[in-house]
Amino acid sequence: MRDRVTHFVMTEDFPVVRTTYGKIRGYQENDMFHFRGITYAEAERFMAPKPPKSWEGVKDTQDYGFVCPQAPDREVQGNLAFPKRYWLEREDCQTLNIWTKTLDPAAKQPVMIWLHGGGFSKGSVMELECYDGENLARYGNVTSVSISHRLNILGFLDLSDYGPEYELSGNAGMEDIVLALQWIRDNIAQFGGDPENVTIFGESGGGGKVSTLLQMADADGLYHRAIIESGVLPGDPNPLEEDKKEAKALGRRYVEEAGGLEQLRTMEYHDLLKLMNKISGGAFMVWAPVPLTGTYTGDFRAAGFRKETLSVPVICGSVFMELNPRSTCMKPRASFTEEERFQAIADAYGEEHAAEIQAAFAKAYPEFNTYYASQADCMVRVPTKEFCVKRAAAGGKVWNYMFAHESDYRGGILSTHADELAFIFHNVEYLSSQYNEDPEHSAEWMEDLIFNAWVSFAKNGDPNYEGLPEWKALSEGENNCFIFSKAPRCAADHDQAFMELLLKYSKYAKPMFHREKKKDE
Repeated sequence: MRDRVTHFVMTEDFPVVRTTYGKIRGYQENDMFHFRGITYAEAERFMAPKPPKSWEGVKDTQDYGFVCPQAPDREVQGNLAFPKRYWLEREDCQTLNIWTKTLDPAAKQPVMIWLHGGGFSKGSVMELECYDGENLARYGNVTSVSISHRLNILGFLDLSDYGPEYELSGNAGMEDIVLALQWIRDNIAQFGGDPENVTIFGESGGGGKVSTLLQMADADGLYHRAIIESGVLPGDPNPLEEDKKEAKALGRRYVEEAGGLEQLRTMEYHDLLKLMNKISGGAFMVWAPVPLTGTYTGDFRAAGFRKETLSVPVICGSVFMELNPRSTCMKPRASFTEEERFQAIADAYGEEHAAEIQAAFAKAYPEFNTYYASQADCMVRVPTKEFCVKRAAAGGKVWNYMFAHESDYRGGILSTHADELAFIFHNVEYLSSQYNEDPEHSAEWMEDLIFNAWVSFAKNGDPNYEGLPEWKALSEGENNCFIFSKAPRCAADHDQAFMELLLKYSKYAKPMFHREKKKDE
């Protein structure tokens, strides 16, 4: 729980830290230091980022920086489950935020760097209340960092046909992150962090950014461990050269529709947004890093895993429901009759498949009401497991997980997309929808379970700690997965039969988000 403020300091000379570009002033609240909106780069539209200019005097860094411009949300429902905050938008959004207990360079705390979700199109480091890194730093004894960077057309439009200055435009948002990692390497010791012990972690699009960094040579050595949460989506990637060719064609179309490159470079963002809606249909997650751009090799399924990063330990997993629509049922699940449970499964997959699916679910998750079989995800779970199995086979050390916390929201629900975030940041207090009445398996109990695993991984490169049932990495012939549920355990291929049935019969087995090719592209 966030403590009541009993101590606050922000004076002319405290807390002031000298960075490689100049001095910055944050503030101390109780036992924690906060520095927000620290500029790590600058860039012209569609161009590669450059280090910021140095400054004289002391720059204030007590407020979040601007967030990248993006399409506005048009729905207010869902704030109980995911309380959101909105912030001022501007293209010069390359800033980062730091929380730490100490400013002692000798402290050598593990560094945990957060990459936010929202695909490569939306979101921000302060969009969700549970992204706040204070409790992660306080209870984990780490230096916590979050990074803002360019998104959507600003970060991923390939204009490399228009000159060498645009060579990295198709991956500019990721190049921002690389520059942020360089800033962290050069400065984080002044915030108590160890530049030789850095963990990058992200959820959804943030997880995708983590896996992209693993495929970028210019990020090598800037991090030492990686966590991918719900960041591997299904797909059958095109050949890399074909993807690059399509990205260039899309860039040319944008230039033509805008009336020229200069118009595209200088038009107001709301006009860019109109252009995106016209050309790309405003589709969420239509933007993605362009392979064969800079040092980015491409998706692991098309490019393979880079041998240079196979030594990086990886945690990769998903949550039980993921992107399946939340149930509208408000009836307590425990009160469901056997007939009602069966009917829910039959409604989801068909009467003729219900019995087989119910039996497979009961074997995979004996601790849960079989009603939940009707809401299970396979769209993210299956490619996530594929990533883990293939990375382990290639020689990487990887731990797989499934997060399945049962809350009392809407009469009872298992975890859906991003539900694990509040637990991992030790911020479950922000989400009343995650609470339950189970005294033995409360939200706070689950918070301690997974939070300590993430922090242990950041400290030691291994998520195991005293009090957690043994969590085995994948090995040859043993596809281990740790299930974070009210019966926490590690099991091999525990849901294989269940997933095979869902792939055959679930209407959610196909990608919900994908890049649609236009007829005239």
